[in-house]
Amino acid sequence: MRTKIAAAWAMAAVLSLAGFVGAQDAAKLAEKARILESEAAQAKNPAAYMIIDLPARKILLKARGFVLRSWDLRSDRLWGKPLELKGLKLIGKSALAKPERKNITPGKDDPKNAKPKAPSSEPDVLELKDMPIHYSLIFGDDIRVSVRPRTTRFWPTLMNIAVDASWLAYLPLKTLWLSVKHKAFTEIEIVMPSENDAKSLYWAFIEGLSTIIIGPYL
Repeated sequence: MRTKIAAAWAMAAVLSLAGFVGAQDAAKLAEKARILESEAAQAKNPAAYMIIDLPARKILLKARGFVLRSWDLRSDRLWGKPLELKGLKLIGKSALAKPERKNITPGKDDPKNAKPKAPSSEPDVLELKDMPIHYSLIFGDDIRVSVRPRTTRFWPTLMNIAVDASWLAYLPLKTLWLSVKHKAFTEIEIVMPSENDAKSLYWAFIEGLSTIIIGPYL
């Protein structure tokens, strides 16, 4: 009798586990379908778009569904409200040393009697080396993606330590302050494998670029 009861309990446990696994698989399939549907809406337009895939630790620059460029993420973390699966627009970028083209008026900075300089054959353009390695990508819905590189250089490493301290100290205070006002925000931090990866990502993320962030959802 006891053997039959034990067998019945074991069978019930197996069926329960199978149902749980089946529900998980169904949820994953539903989420995958939502992601594909969201990307299909972006791929209809000829303009390029970005996908930040946190679970896969990948960032993809795509157009019409084709990958134009990809970046690996070394690590990531998220603070605040979960994300909604929808297209976002990059509304701005912030950095301590934001690269800017020089605005030069011919002759303005030259002394009165100075000999005019010959015009340069090279236009004043920004290059990859001019891009910052610590910066934030700002989206609507109070979503911000902070970017920093893995590095062994002294000053960038010191900056990374300061960023870690901010994450642990400033974000809890910000959460508490905004909760009083019944507001919420999402902060995502991504660490790029190298400084050049961080620079090239900044270069590629132009304002107004449509972006899908794949991560923990509502």
